Amino acid sequence: MLSKIVRALLISSVILFPVIVWFKLNRPIHPQTVIDRLYRQYEDISFVSIDYHANRNRFLGIEREVFTGRFHTHENAGKKRYKFTADAYTGEIMEATEL
Repeated sequence: MLSKIVRALLISSVILFPVIVWFKLNRPIHPQTVIDRLYRQYEDISFVSIDYHANRNRFLGIEREVFTGRFHTHENAGKKRYKFTADAYTGEIMEATEL
């Protein structure tokens, strides 16, 4: 009887652990994380606008969920405007192009 319980616990933990890890890794992050990464990556940001709903986008041949938005920076030459694309699951800034 005890061996059946141990076997059932072992099998359930082997099955449940990967499922829990998969769900933790494959959920979208909050867009505020993307904004925090922008502030760490660029200096003197004066304005950030982000679409809080993730969109499907094809980037470098891979279709993925992304956040899109714009930000402005102050530099010696004046204000520069950028648009950016960030991965919705990792928060990585994948692309930032000057407008």
